[in-house]
Amino acid sequence: MGQQQLLLLVIGIIVVAVAVLAGFHAMETSYRQRIADTLVDRNLTIASDAVFWKTKRDPFWGGNAEYTGLASDGMQKLFLGEETLHGTFKITEATANTLVITAVAKAYPEIGVRTYVNGYSIDSTVVRYDGSITLE
Repeated sequence: MGQQQLLLLVIGIIVVAVAVLAGFHAMETSYRQRIADTLVDRNLTIASDAVFWKTKRDPFWGGNAEYTGLASDGMQKLFLGEETLHGTFKITEATANTLVITAVAKAYPEIGVRTYVNGYSIDSTVVRYDGSITLE
């Protein structure tokens, strides 16, 4: 009877250890997804502000219907910071009619988000978890 109880105790400990490890993995996956969602949200905020900036005329701190003014120090022109607690953000490309906003997470540098704006609308957002999106 003692051997059976010892075997059940060992099996119980193994099952609990596997459950704890699975919980840690699920928590890390959820945290990485939450960081990516935060980066996407901030990119969309920057894109919306850039579209609004494009619609304004020059005497009113606007872009005169182009994004080219945001090519250099665009985040400062939009009065937005380039860094937050979760990531670093930058306008990586700005032409007359298109804009590309890139973000990389601080905690997990392999998480990157890129948002494309075409004309007056947000075209698409790409999220990568493999480090292929960088700010360089």
